Amino acid sequence: MSSAPPPLITFGVPAYNRPALLAETLASLAAQTAAVDYEVIVCDDGTLPETAATVARFPSDKFSYHRNTPTLGPVRNWNEALRRARGTWVMVLHEDDTLYPWYLAAVLPHLGKNLAAIGTRTVSGATMPALPVPTSPATAATFAYPPRYFLKSAMTPFPGVLIRRELAKKLGGFSEQAGPLADYEFWYRLACAGRIEVVREVAAFYRVADGQWTERAWPTMIRQTHLLRLRIAGEQFPKSPRLGRWLARFFTFRNALSYAARFPQKPASLARALRLGAIPFARLPSGWVWAALKRLS
Repeated sequence: MSSAPPPLITFGVPAYNRPALLAETLASLAAQTAAVDYEVIVCDDGTLPETAATVARFPSDKFSYHRNTPTLGPVRNWNEALRRARGTWVMVLHEDDTLYPWYLAAVLPHLGKNLAAIGTRTVSGATMPALPVPTSPATAATFAYPPRYFLKSAMTPFPGVLIRRELAKKLGGFSEQAGPLADYEFWYRLACAGRIEVVREVAAFYRVADGQWTERAWPTMIRQTHLLRLRIAGEQFPKSPRLGRWLARFFTFRNALSYAARFPQKPASLARALRLGAIPFARLPSGWVWAALKRLS
């Protein structure tokens, strides 16, 4: 651990054998235009010497490398990044995601608020799209992301979320028992523990590519996600349990439709989720239901 004074922000980057993508992620951090004290800690759970060599190409006063011995696995590595962070605010930024140069400029004005977390809107795809530089990202407005929103999905923006480090520690970090839903489950607990705001400016990129955890685990995730939605429904709609259960079933059905269109496999978990199409009003446009949920919040 460094003996230097703690920075305002820590970017914890869990890495696993993708040095070319890691280089893009670190370059996006080095390109930040706002003048702020930050550190970058790469927690390497892989086996490639190129990972350490990639980190060594960036300034050593801000970028550091840690090799996990023995390896920890994905969720424990996310928590290792949290554990090693020294900043008041910390972000777990995956090695295949990136930030636009104006990210810090957009979020810094909001760090003084009594927030649990602050993020920005994101774009997603196979490659990071070029966007015009905002004229004034520091004045971008924010919107709240309350717990009920998690009935729809995990919080998007997963990349680009700064969390109060002490609150993340208090919550125990990401749950290993949640497996591939560890991010979803953590963001929900975070929203229950304090206010989350999202800057309306797009300032982060989420990469969608072959070989990601979701692509491998989605048949199991369908059932796990539905159980998490039912938990959220029970906690967020205690006086309207039928409405909460309907919302959980509706959004699970919509997820099942997207998986059915994306993947050729047809496991039993997908078939069960598709049967939720028999609930009343299952064919409503998802945008209508999402708008209604936001009004209820």
